Amino acid sequence: MNINANIFKGVKVAEFAWVVVGPSTSRYLAEHGATVVKIESHKRLDTNRVNSPFVNNEPSPDNSMFYGRHNPNKYSVSIDMNPKTGKDLAWKLIKWADIVTETFAPGMVERWGISYEDVKKVRPDIIYLSSSMQGRGGPHTSYAGYGQNACNFSGFAELSGWPDRKASQPWGAYTDYVCCRFAAFALIGALIQKKLTGKGQYIEQSQFESSLHFLMPAIMDYQVNGNIMGRMGNRTPLFAPHGVFQCKGDDRWAAISVTTEEMWEAFCKAIGNPALAKNKDYALLADRKKHEDKLEEIVTAWTKQYTHEEVETILQKAGIAVHMVSRPSDVYKDKQLDVRKYWNPLKHEVMGVQKFEPQSCFIMSKTPRLVDRPSPMLGQHNEYVFKELIGMTDDEIAEHIIDGSITTSMDAPMVSTF
Repeated sequence: MNINANIFKGVKVAEFAWVVVGPSTSRYLAEHGATVVKIESHKRLDTNRVNSPFVNNEPSPDNSMFYGRHNPNKYSVSIDMNPKTGKDLAWKLIKWADIVTETFAPGMVERWGISYEDVKKVRPDIIYLSSSMQGRGGPHTSYAGYGQNACNFSGFAELSGWPDRKASQPWGAYTDYVCCRFAAFALIGALIQKKLTGKGQYIEQSQFESSLHFLMPAIMDYQVNGNIMGRMGNRTPLFAPHGVFQCKGDDRWAAISVTTEEMWEAFCKAIGNPALAKNKDYALLADRKKHEDKLEEIVTAWTKQYTHEEVETILQKAGIAVHMVSRPSDVYKDKQLDVRKYWNPLKHEVMGVQKFEPQSCFIMSKTPRLVDRPSPMLGQHNEYVFKELIGMTDDEIAEHIIDGSITTSMDAPMVSTF
């Protein structure tokens, strides 16, 4: 194996995956050279196609930047998987592919006859990824849902928010966004093994189990000490002051973390109150934690005199860990991202010119990421994929359009499922 080669070059992916985990997983491959074909249907739309934000607030399957975020550099074909002729098309793509991905509830691909057990009989060298809420096997294997559901049964919601308020889960489908990282690197490992041995394999992921990785300190503390971590708002047992503090202006805030006693003295000097560092109620971390409510009132009284930019400047000069709390508009205009060419302006036939960011949070010198095509419109590449990639004739494609196995019109309503 040539370790200097791009392992994604020439790799072909048939993506029977939807919403976030599966599409985000294959994005890593798509922006490093793999050919990814997304199998969709007009009869049951990908959930992301019916969720905002829509360009100009005009809902349509091809106008959602939620979908756009997860699917650049991909091709889209539209198939009705229910009739036999639709399954025949699916098999053509499976036989073409090196990798098959699916993220349906366990049982769906089995009913379609395209499970790993079905596929490996025809393609023993296939790499097949299945990602589901709680994996295959066990009393909850058939549980279907989104990352918003998984945040609750995984335990994230119980730890998010303030102790005197109800549990509040992290924004969005949090577990989707962490699980795709594990799945992508599992695929990379499988690709390396295939290049070395010629053998494929089955990768089976429980999103529940993958996401628990990020709660291990709390789970282990319960295991060894019987302690049950609760909601702490923006606080932490390790530091004080530590939180988000209101600044001058309309809903503007700064995040501040004082992590050492030396930093505490520097913080007190920076806010013009050096005597506070020697005050018996705040001199040591244990004291500050004991009087944390009053301490945060003191910090807020100072931060409210300054803009978030001024707070950031003053405290950073003093060596304090601080940053203004950025709004989406601040991030979008961030000069650092522009200099590093994070945004990729691409023209979409429906959404116009939009900026697509990379999925990869890294840049490799020998095989740099590239986002050069916008997310596809539904079924946009039927002719190209079936004719140029699969080798079907015009007459064969026409027959599938006539019998409805290649879908061309939308039967599913434009209704958000979130």
